[in-house]
Amino acid sequence: MAILAILSFTAQAQNATSAAGAQKANLDLSNALEISFTGNSSEIINVEFASLTDMINGVETAEHEIRVRSNKKFKVTVKPSSNNFTYSGNSLIGTLLRVSNVMKIQVVNNNTGGSQPFSAQLLGWQSFSILGTPVTLLNNCDAGGNQTFTVKYKATPGVNCKAGNYSTEMVYTATQQ
Repeated sequence: MAILAILSFTAQAQNATSAAGAQKANLDLSNALEISFTGNSSEIINVEFASLTDMINGVETAEHEIRVRSNKKFKVTVKPSSNNFTYSGNSLIGTLLRVSNVMKIQVVNNNTGGSQPFSAQLLGWQSFSILGTPVTLLNNCDAGGNQTFTVKYKATPGVNCKAGNYSTEMVYTATQQ
């Protein structure tokens, strides 16, 4: 006697409606820092003296806005590029003018979240160092893409100067903290 066995298999195809794959994305970020003059602020500071009174009492400049972009907290310093002004004019030699004796700087508007050193808060105007060391304008400023502050200068050359143009560069440095 033979036994007949019928086996039945049912196969069902599954309909795949989605599939997934993963890819890792890495962002390799560096510390970023930028400092620039904005708006109507020029990279040239012009101070004109029209009279002896101006030379004795000093002349204040227009305000200059500076913007810092940083992804970390930062501080801002400034110093002249040299201790003395460079002279150009009709005389063979101009008057030796030390930047530290003639120029002062003041932060008049601060939108950085940082603070000025106590002496600047107390006195307002800051003198430049005779040794050429930087003047700290702002400390502990917030990270951000549009951190601005405004400065102005006051120059008091006195009356013992030969006529002509006296110049130096003011070098601003933003340093991440």
